[in-house]
Amino acid sequence: MSVLKNKIAALVVISASMVGFSNQAFAEDYQKLLNMCIACHGVDGSNEFDSIPNLKGQNVQYMVGQLKNFKADKRQDQTMSKVAKLLTQEQMQAMAVYFNTGKEQD
Repeated sequence: MSVLKNKIAALVVISASMVGFSNQAFAEDYQKLLNMCIACHGVDGSNEFDSIPNLKGQNVQYMVGQLKNFKADKRQDQTMSKVAKLLTQEQMQAMAVYFNTGKEQD
């Protein structure tokens, strides 16, 4: 199994146990949310667009804080404000950890 898949599996297990979801249901929700983030920010948090921040290696607490700001309308962005409203605190943490770590090559 690739390093990325191991990271995702570990995040799923940890996060699912924190919120009491079944592993499969949580994994499906997590993957959908992750795919939404990856679409703009890139698989490892790096992207080629100047208007979209690179998240690879970004501080976890900072990312969670910014997601909370988007969710609370303290920070505005047409896309991120909508996306953040879909996330729970646990999901914000999981996404931040994922992008902080970045995708390691196999």
